[in-house]
Amino acid sequence: MKQNIIIIGAGLSGLYLAFRLQRRYNITILEARDRLGGRIHNCDGHDMGPSWVWQHHTQILSLLQELDLKVFGQYTHGDALYDTANTLERFTPPPSAPSGRIEGSLTSLIQALQKQLKHTSIHLSEEVVSVKESTQSVSVQSKTNTYAANYVISTLPPRLASKLVYEPTLPQALLSTLQSTQTWMGNTAKCVLEFESDFWRKEGLSGFVFSNIGPLGEIHDASTSDKAALFGFLNSHTSIETFEEDVRTQMKRVFKSTASHIKAIYLVSWRKEPFTSTSQDSLPLSVHPNYGIDTTDYSQRILFSATEFSHKEGGYLEGAIMRANVISSVLLAKV
Repeated sequence: MKQNIIIIGAGLSGLYLAFRLQRRYNITILEARDRLGGRIHNCDGHDMGPSWVWQHHTQILSLLQELDLKVFGQYTHGDALYDTANTLERFTPPPSAPSGRIEGSLTSLIQALQKQLKHTSIHLSEEVVSVKESTQSVSVQSKTNTYAANYVISTLPPRLASKLVYEPTLPQALLSTLQSTQTWMGNTAKCVLEFESDFWRKEGLSGFVFSNIGPLGEIHDASTSDKAALFGFLNSHTSIETFEEDVRTQMKRVFKSTASHIKAIYLVSWRKEPFTSTSQDSLPLSVHPNYGIDTTDYSQRILFSATEFSHKEGGYLEGAIMRANVISSVLLAKV
């Protein structure tokens, strides 16, 4: 008889774990949101969360190949722009590591994984509040229901995971580590601008803009096969209330009259997503956080799997897959 696993969270980590474990375990996924994907989310086909993979991210690339999903190269041809209060400088940037994006947005990955989950039960709008281990099982309490399983895997970012009630209680050192670990993208607000045409390409520009004025501090090409688009990250001081007007002003300043042909503006502020980040995550980052959290000394039945827990490539899609592969290997060895 198969044993039971409860996975908390239906983002990339949770769905991928279910994909790897479902043949050997009965899987139940509890997701607080009313949708799948977690930090992978799109608006009208545009990635509003993570979007890139790199050539050295071999595990996520292997998964994409397994699911028959196509990757296309990030557009980087042409000059870049440096936007300051006094000047707009056009320059040729040094070569960067080639990156790629998934055709149909990263939501295609979420949808492909969901289609593979033939024997997995997924419950949306189930916000978990506690996880309690007994001698033979682990019980999970949501705001509306109680579940029981042989193992529980939390895929919540560390700070959100720390807010659950645990029995036995988390060791103070582990709790402190969870509370002090920055949620990747937790301080990010991402804007996508859709245009009538990719005019910047015709002008010999890559779409890359670095601005110390804002409201978008860093801008890149975000075009898809059928839509011309740029995306940018909002500076931390940008007012969400006036961002659309401010972004339009910036586009006209940087790209002149051609930028007036904006068809749509999309914004997702991950700072304001309670099932992604906490108030502690809103501060800007100066460097990539030092990720990797060892939880093996806490429990053999309550496990943790999110990109921030990975000692390699933490914060990236690759880190999420690497950590999930570690956890799934441990559980598959038990049956």
